[in-house]
Amino acid sequence: MKKTTLTITALLFALITFAGDILTLNNEMVFEGKVTKIKGCSIKFKADGNKYTIPTSEIFSIQFEDTEDKVYKKYLEIPDGNQSKCMSGKLDAKHYHGKKGTHVALGFLFGPFAMIGTLIADPTPDKGKRTYMMSKNKDEFDDLEYISCYKKKAKGQLIAMEAIGLGAAILLLAIF
Repeated sequence: MKKTTLTITALLFALITFAGDILTLNNEMVFEGKVTKIKGCSIKFKADGNKYTIPTSEIFSIQFEDTEDKVYKKYLEIPDGNQSKCMSGKLDAKHYHGKKGTHVALGFLFGPFAMIGTLIADPTPDKGKRTYMMSKNKDEFDDLEYISCYKKKAKGQLIAMEAIGLGAAILLLAIF
């Protein structure tokens, strides 16, 4: 019993000490590995023995393990460029855009037609009252990178809400 406890403790300690940087992509996939280099509009990432070059436009967030790492320090030195504008657009869309409960109801009532309507829609921060009133990034509302990321995130989350409503409708029909 003592050996088993000691082995489990040692394994947990090994996992904690070998934990690396955590990279989250726009499609919500999460990878753990090591950010090895930041160059221009891409990040070099090593995970499971493989090396990847990922465009910053595809990255939602990075969580660094070691704050003394030179790559992390370089990441902090990046001026407010396209990467931060894109991040600002995504966060504004996530926090302020749309009435998500309404879109669940639309998905429940109209199903795929509601999703098609959302795909056709052109969400912008100017059209959203809450975004326009509450966002601290009003100076970026004309920036193409900000707008592109805002639209992508806004449409994605509203379609997800409509899919939940459609799923609830299908589940209700299956029960009855």
